[in-house]
Amino acid sequence: MINVAIVALIAFVLERKGIVKINFVWIMVALALIFLYGVALFNGGKWIPLNDYFTDLQWNWGGKIAAILLWVLALFALCLSQKQFKIAEAGFTFKQHRGAVIPSLVVIMFFIVLQLLLSYTLGNGPDYDAEELWYQATMPGLDEEPMFRGVLLYIVSLAIVSSRINLLGAQINVAGLLLVLLFGLIHGLMYNAGEFHFSLMSMSLTGFYGLILLWLRERTGSLVFPILAHNLVNFAGQFV
Repeated sequence: MINVAIVALIAFVLERKGIVKINFVWIMVALALIFLYGVALFNGGKWIPLNDYFTDLQWNWGGKIAAILLWVLALFALCLSQKQFKIAEAGFTFKQHRGAVIPSLVVIMFFIVLQLLLSYTLGNGPDYDAEELWYQATMPGLDEEPMFRGVLLYIVSLAIVSSRINLLGAQINVAGLLLVLLFGLIHGLMYNAGEFHFSLMSMSLTGFYGLILLWLRERTGSLVFPILAHNLVNFAGQFV
């Protein structure tokens, strides 16, 4: 939770400077959802023990499925509690903003090429099996995008209210940028076996990737391209 604490501290500093306004009720909702997401991701394998039935599985299918079920429940809870809420407000729509498709396809192509170059430069060569390919082609996008660029983005935007800036046609707010930072910190700052482990490279890369995915979400108004991009990038990176 140190990652969340860092982001929360930055949010409170921004409020003191008058850049954002904080709604503490929605802050608590966001914190609860982030906590539950961590619980689902790391304990879901116990609740959905696919590895017990398919003993050759090596990846966290149960945790990812539990995390997917969590955002489904969170979306359902928003529909019940917010009478005026429409799921399209959280990106759950196939409709794309006018003029967004071509720029988004260009960005996705750039994203894939970047991943291939980085995998080739920093990786140790192709190392994959059929399970890993299926996992990378499905789970990351279906889990992380509806949560981080969907439900959480909607909730955190209510919790941390700010103006938006136009970033190459995408309207980006402070809440989205803070979630990008959190996305990077989750991958770059970890606590394991009584010690903190920090990787600036991992944080920077995943943070930048998170920014690209946020741009796709806000430019199109939909989660379709972020989900496709996330899965395509992860899938393509396995081959170099």
